[in-house]
Amino acid sequence: MINVSGHLRDYRRAIGYEDTQNPLSVNCCGWQVFRTKDYFQQRTYGRLDYQIIYLYRGSGHYLLDGEWVGVPAGNLLLFRPGEPQVYSYYASEKPEVYWIHFTGTACDEILEKYGIRNCYIGENLSLKLLFQDMIAELQLKKAMYNEITISSFYKMMALINRFGGQGTGGAEENFSIDRLIMKLNQSYQEPWSVAAMADYCKLSESYFSHLFKTCTGKAPMHFLNGLRMERAKDLLFTNTMSVSAVSALVGFEDPLYFSRVFKKFTGVSPKQFLQDELMQNTPKWWTGI
Repeated sequence: MINVSGHLRDYRRAIGYEDTQNPLSVNCCGWQVFRTKDYFQQRTYGRLDYQIIYLYRGSGHYLLDGEWVGVPAGNLLLFRPGEPQVYSYYASEKPEVYWIHFTGTACDEILEKYGIRNCYIGENLSLKLLFQDMIAELQLKKAMYNEITISSFYKMMALINRFGGQGTGGAEENFSIDRLIMKLNQSYQEPWSVAAMADYCKLSESYFSHLFKTCTGKAPMHFLNGLRMERAKDLLFTNTMSVSAVSALVGFEDPLYFSRVFKKFTGVSPKQFLQDELMQNTPKWWTGI
């Protein structure tokens, strides 16, 4: 078994710690991989603090509401203070688990705010890396480590809320959409098509279009053209280039088509937009008004 963890205190107690003075305190955070031996945990009376378990890979078996439940990778479980914690991991199922224990007077409020509950969030790399960052902070204990750990905890709550609320697509598919969006922001000027975007995500064109619109609220080309128009507005206002030059720089071969798309997004032509911006940003004393 691989067991890596970081702790707020130099001494440890099996029942954990309760903080009644501060809104939030992260007691410890860890990572476990079971490769050769099975593992069984039985805390009949739970702990004094809260625990979140993130089953990143493999599977685990948990006693929930008096029944043993097999839980696959991508699931998150929350245990409150005093709640029994009985679970087991089998090496043959190759589980990889992240966990965190926390306490404080505001914990219930925080969990309610972010909607934290037992849920499926997928095998999410960003959440895994965040756990690893918190473990390192609690191990190294450099300047302001407690504040950084608490800040990371809030980010973790927000990520759980975000990924726990995704209703379509698997974790890998949603990640491919995220990668595409970042790619489009970097290379909006390239000759993208819906087919090219779907191929980048390794999805069929029809399913990609459906998934992209579900994730962003916009059709793929509408999203891309929105990025292009924002960049075009910057170029028009900060440079002395012609509309044709701006059109080419943001990925349009036909300046007339670019102007039509620009007007569709902004309500005015590129030239009118530039005139309006110049008037709006020119001091009144300069224009004689």
